[in-house]
Amino acid sequence: MVSHGKTLARPFRLEGRPFDRMEEAPDTPLMDGTTSMRHRKHGQDATKRNEEDEKEGSVDVEGREKVSRTVHVAGDPWFRGWCGLDLRSVAFLRALLAFLLLVDLGMRARNFKEINCDDYLAPTGYSPHGWIVHRVLFYRGGVLLQSAIAAFQTIVLLAFLVGYRTNVTSVLAWLLTTMMHGRNEWVNNAGDKIAITFLFWLMFLPCGEYFAYNKGALNRPAVKYASFATLCYRMQIVYLYLSPMYLRWSSPMADTWTWAKANAVYYTVHYTTATPFGMNVVGQYPGLCKVLTRFAIMFETVGAVLLAFCPSQLLQLILVIGFVKLHMGIALVAELGIFPFISSISAFGLIPSLTWDSKMFARALQSQPGKFLAKMGSSTGNVFEACFGKPASGHRRSKLSALLERWLAVFFMVYFFILVLGNVGLLKHPDEGNIAEALRVTQRWPMYSPNAPSSSAWVIVEGKLQNKTYIDLMEVWRHGWESSQRDWVHSNWRPATINLDRPMPTPHAIFPNVRMSKFMTHNMHPEEDPKRGRLLTRQFVRYMCRQWDEKMKPGTGDVPRLLTTLTHPLRTGECMYESIFKALGPVTQCGLDQ
Repeated sequence: MVSHGKTLARPFRLEGRPFDRMEEAPDTPLMDGTTSMRHRKHGQDATKRNEEDEKEGSVDVEGREKVSRTVHVAGDPWFRGWCGLDLRSVAFLRALLAFLLLVDLGMRARNFKEINCDDYLAPTGYSPHGWIVHRVLFYRGGVLLQSAIAAFQTIVLLAFLVGYRTNVTSVLAWLLTTMMHGRNEWVNNAGDKIAITFLFWLMFLPCGEYFAYNKGALNRPAVKYASFATLCYRMQIVYLYLSPMYLRWSSPMADTWTWAKANAVYYTVHYTTATPFGMNVVGQYPGLCKVLTRFAIMFETVGAVLLAFCPSQLLQLILVIGFVKLHMGIALVAELGIFPFISSISAFGLIPSLTWDSKMFARALQSQPGKFLAKMGSSTGNVFEACFGKPASGHRRSKLSALLERWLAVFFMVYFFILVLGNVGLLKHPDEGNIAEALRVTQRWPMYSPNAPSSSAWVIVEGKLQNKTYIDLMEVWRHGWESSQRDWVHSNWRPATINLDRPMPTPHAIFPNVRMSKFMTHNMHPEEDPKRGRLLTRQFVRYMCRQWDEKMKPGTGDVPRLLTTLTHPLRTGECMYESIFKALGPVTQCGLDQ
């Protein structure tokens, strides 16, 4: 049960942010040593509440202190709690976001050199960024440099995860993640943009007050923090869902998202990224796909606004769970990497206070997994303290710093609002979006708009060997170089005929992983930027030629040399199984100019 008291004049420190503590101060003893009737009543009420807490089992993870059911209001005095966020929810968002970024960092490590270093998937020195600061931050360079940056980023994300100096680690996490994404734009998806955006807003929020190595989750008073930053966070949820929906409706080319046709889900489960479950189960029922499309239209439109500004805590909790289920459903039918998981947790900052005050949450923290995670976080935080020092306590920010933070949040609130209207064509950009592009928070959310893709695509990299046979290097890459070498040795280096048919169970199966799939998608759509398409395609073919020389070692034994390659982007029209054969670019002479 949440209760509110009266505002005291004395400030209370919260991660350097002064706020008014919303509870009554105990009465002081009288001169004759007695206490007032009110103080005795206050003590009796406190005893009664403690007995109720013991009866309900609402204790912290180690059972030493009672749970505080009082929610204090903190933050900007202009708001007085309006549009506030429970800091337990903000901290939970911080921990999960840091964890997912660590997972993504590990997934990128499988193709570390290809994604991060020069002359692998990207030509040396090539960058789509024009600003000199971006060229420095997004510099690729060699393996040693990128390994050192990745190691530092891992340390920062771990510190951010356990809540160590979040006022510093939040800025570093945003900067390093932005650098990681900017080195190779062609392997990123919408999930990476969402991660950057919400890391940006966490820099303006006190996200280290709970779920931290030195601060419990239940044995401290709950705080509802309200400021311009919390208002911006709520508006960001609306932008994330309403921007693509408006583009799907307003464009004259909009077709798949109309209420009458409603075939966006059907096309999605037949696209390149479809999972076997999506293509072979959901895709077999067009009527079900129409129902799911219409549900997505209604839920994303109405649900996003209600989630951001609904006053009912119960409805807000239902909507948070609904959006999690929506994105988990997307993960079942489409292989999109971390996108559905990042999207799911993006609304976790809006988890209402009643969730954290429930018996279920108390039992979860008292369970063995909860205690284990708390112990691991505490141990990790203690290591950071031993290496980098203990965070200062009792430090209060200056009024200038608080004002700067407030007006920065106000500026970005107004600027991003105008930017979003400009991105959907309702206003003209005041600065062509240069500030947003500099910060990498562009607020562009196309997400299958104005239409879901109506054709699938895949790539055949045809290689001619010295023994006058032909191979598909993409097939070799997918199955592994060593495995392919073993298979071909037994066939006297006479590989099977190249198969131009659509890969099964899904077109996505031909790519080694999601990041490589995204890179090849840019190559398969050269009409968007013909110059970039030709450049990346030629670089990719050169990379495959070098891989053949490094992995297969031609000239040793009976391994033939790879002479020439030709890239064939293949597509299906309207999700039918008719291949549209197109050759892109000239034949590449392997072994030359590499």
